[in-house]
Amino acid sequence: MLQGTEKREQPLINLKGYLIGNPITDPKFEKNFQVQGAHGFGIISDQIYEAAMKNCKGNYVKPANQLCAEVLETIDNLISEITDAHVLYKKCVVATPKPIDDAVRRKFLLEESIERNEAPGLDCFTYGYYLAYFWMNNRMTRDALGIKGGTVGEWVRCKKELPYTQDMPSSIPYHLNLTTRGYRALVYSGDHDLQVPQLSTQ
Repeated sequence: MLQGTEKREQPLINLKGYLIGNPITDPKFEKNFQVQGAHGFGIISDQIYEAAMKNCKGNYVKPANQLCAEVLETIDNLISEITDAHVLYKKCVVATPKPIDDAVRRKFLLEESIERNEAPGLDCFTYGYYLAYFWMNNRMTRDALGIKGGTVGEWVRCKKELPYTQDMPSSIPYHLNLTTRGYRALVYSGDHDLQVPQLSTQ
């Protein structure tokens, strides 16, 4: 789109900027700021945070020594007790596909999905995902959407087998390319999100 705009190709799009939400900036940033964010939310104590800073020296992606590895394991165990996509949500039944990189989960390409044989409670944010499976596979819904019989198989919220290549480890070069050309950017992250911490987006 940008190249077409600059070449004045038709139809001409009057591109002024772009907006992205909850974006992965760089896996190294997300993981490193996850520790700081967890401390800010009160998920890890001052003592654990200080031990992480002392032993890991700000690098929480690849532990450089045994003490760093041990404190990061403690932090990971504490974070595993909450819903890291929204720290105020109740921990509910979800099945998360194994990430390509254990340091980070792509929020949209590797989105959480529900195991249909385990219904979450009505007070869980994932209950809507659970209901969506039954709604989308209902014959009346498919008729209303104009889906011809036999053209679409079972609908599942997250197609884990979609073939794609994760070939953009960092979005920073893209931001630099666009903003240095004068395009304005609005980049936001949820302030209760530990998967893509607001601190790393900043």
